[in-house]
Amino acid sequence: MFASQRREEIYKLARDRQFISVAELSGIFQVSDVTIRSDLKLLEQQGKITKNYGGASIISEDVQPLSTTSQLLSGIKAAIAREAAALIEEGDSVFLDSSSTTILLADAIVGMSDVTVITNSIPIFDKLKEYRSGTMIGIAGTLSPYTQSFVGPFAEEMIAKLRVSKAFIAPKGLLPEGLRDTSVQEAAIRSKMMASADKVIVLADHSKFNNENVVFSICGFDKVRHVVTDQAPKAPFDSVLQQKGIEIRVANLT
Repeated sequence: MFASQRREEIYKLARDRQFISVAELSGIFQVSDVTIRSDLKLLEQQGKITKNYGGASIISEDVQPLSTTSQLLSGIKAAIAREAAALIEEGDSVFLDSSSTTILLADAIVGMSDVTVITNSIPIFDKLKEYRSGTMIGIAGTLSPYTQSFVGPFAEEMIAKLRVSKAFIAPKGLLPEGLRDTSVQEAAIRSKMMASADKVIVLADHSKFNNENVVFSICGFDKVRHVVTDQAPKAPFDSVLQQKGIEIRVANLT
């Protein structure tokens, strides 16, 4: 990746999250802290971000706050979560990745019986910590304070030793060649979950399709059995998913 491309991706990440640290950016792009600080200095000179202690914040006035964006999408994500919940059966063991949509899916699981939930997400663990009619298993690892999830080699090793009936994965982007993420560590976790599941269900609202702002590959569509979304995918995804035998489930938004 060219330096100019990396700086553009840094700006997009800051825009989406409102704040991002030097340490996380260094891990995402696999460059030194010195290089990231140099990128942030240039972006600040361009008036795109403001440098804070240990990271950068967005300052562009034309960018909608993350909380507002989340509110606009919350109804869609809730509908996707409800549709995904219909795919969970009594006796299932499931991976839930760390995402806002799977957090909503956890709400539905609270009312189910005999489901084993395995997750690296602290918010999901918090929702299910008193889940008495099933089993809750937490994946340990290195804490990512920005996603409130456990990542890294310890988490990946634990996932690789498990086997579940279904994995619910919410990537940050879908391209015709496969699933993408904004974090190399989260991409690795999602990839491991998919590899250790009999069936993979992808949860993705319409904004995730053709989202080229994400750079890290998770994997292709070979293990995906269902895509739950809010709008029927258009070309080229309609033919790509059909060729793979993937069922498209469009959530009811009413």
